[in-house]
Amino acid sequence: MSLPPPIPAPPAEPANPERDAPPKGLGATFLNAAVALACLVPLRVASAAAWFVAWVWWWGVPIRKRVSVTNLRAALPHVSPRPVLTRMMHDLVLGYVELLRFDRLHITVEGADGVAGAVIVGGHGGAWDVALLGWARAMPLSIFLRTPKSTWVQSLLARYRDANGVHRLETGADMAAAYRALSAGRNVMFVQDQRHNKGPALPFFDRPARTSLGAAVAAQKTGCPIYGAWQWREGTGRHRLVLERIVVAPTDDVHTVTTALNAFYARQIAARPHGWLWLHDRWK
Repeated sequence: MSLPPPIPAPPAEPANPERDAPPKGLGATFLNAAVALACLVPLRVASAAAWFVAWVWWWGVPIRKRVSVTNLRAALPHVSPRPVLTRMMHDLVLGYVELLRFDRLHITVEGADGVAGAVIVGGHGGAWDVALLGWARAMPLSIFLRTPKSTWVQSLLARYRDANGVHRLETGADMAAAYRALSAGRNVMFVQDQRHNKGPALPFFDRPARTSLGAAVAAQKTGCPIYGAWQWREGTGRHRLVLERIVVAPTDDVHTVTTALNAFYARQIAARPHGWLWLHDRWK
């Protein structure tokens, strides 16, 4: 694996030990056993099982299928939905099996050497949680994260993220936490591809989408450079992560900068449509 040892990170913010405590009970015991079993399954077998899940999702249990098809057709009308979305679901399922054996994956990182104290925009491309650990192993990383509703999922993800140097700015963390991290030389990642209901409606694939201004505001107030982060699967157990400097004019306002950031990750998605999570109501 082409990654250095984990970079020590501060405790998650805001401080809340109970949030990350492993739940108890029969349900948690069953899920822990399922994780232990998944760790023993060869990745090729896991990939075949992920294809089965993807086809069942498409034909039999189409949770959010209509949303996904609508989003894809509106953003990329020339792309056929079925092959893209079934591959998306396959990669999503396989990515979480891969997460459980993260240290056995082959991850290549480009452009992260020496990057510190920067504002970074990222999104749910490729195996998102695998990539997050890869980024944190390659450079000091703090990131705003939504705390999952499931306490078991939260506990599992927190364990992997903490072990690999992710400084978690969990739900409830404010911009002051980001500024502290930046002043300490950490990079702060803003997840740019999620709908932000209180944000302005800015172009994304030529359609208005409510978007957070957080990354642009942070860069403007601190003078920190902005980078775009993207990642994609190169095969079973193989991933590539690329960091790219985004150049904006000093006179650009936060809406102009955010529109440029939207354009950055729209280009990444268009290059590999199957790699993005089309399941969310991004444009409503």
